[in-house]
Amino acid sequence: MTTLSIAPREEQIQLQGVPGGLDQSQLVAVPGENDRKVELVYAPKAGGTASSLSLFNGRFVEYRRRGRKGHSAVFNLAFVDPRPSHDVHHALLEWLVASLGLFAIATGAYLQIWLLAATGAGWTAVLGVVARRKQRNRWVFFSRHGRIALFELPQSRADGERLQKLISILAKRGQLAWTALPAGKERLAAEVAEHRRLMAGGTISKDRYEIAKRRIFGRYKA
Repeated sequence: MTTLSIAPREEQIQLQGVPGGLDQSQLVAVPGENDRKVELVYAPKAGGTASSLSLFNGRFVEYRRRGRKGHSAVFNLAFVDPRPSHDVHHALLEWLVASLGLFAIATGAYLQIWLLAATGAGWTAVLGVVARRKQRNRWVFFSRHGRIALFELPQSRADGERLQKLISILAKRGQLAWTALPAGKERLAAEVAEHRRLMAGGTISKDRYEIAKRRIFGRYKA
């Protein structure tokens, strides 16, 4: 197991082939705890409630969300879109509004209007919290054709290069796993079954499962 000094040996790890003729439950089955071979673990340097994941058996990732509301889920990379969406919001407007409180603090202190200064301090504190919550820089991973958001990884300045390496590796593994699946109706059944497995485990809702199923069937009808 490594901790994302992964580049040197990444190409040497072989993905086990998925033979044709398997039923859909076999195509989406997740290895048990004793059968998992962990290849790398990604943990952001930021810590806190940041998300982390581990790659095992060539094509599975276990995603963990830390914090008091932390949870974990396992995803088969064959059914994860290899091109995650980069979601960035710098919250510039929110920070600008929050900074108006600094003007009130300075004005109140200069004029010795302490109520104005206190109001400005409260304004800055409250709006600063709002701005921090709205500010984000993250990569969101979706299911391949169901287009359902599955998990996200935050990007910080300290983790930028490591995170890009990880995204590249996940994309390669996902493509290998996808091409190893049987084609046609078996692949359709497997992709729907993967969403059904995620629904059964509480990772996605029934409504999101139904949306994903319609999108997948729509693609395969084309």
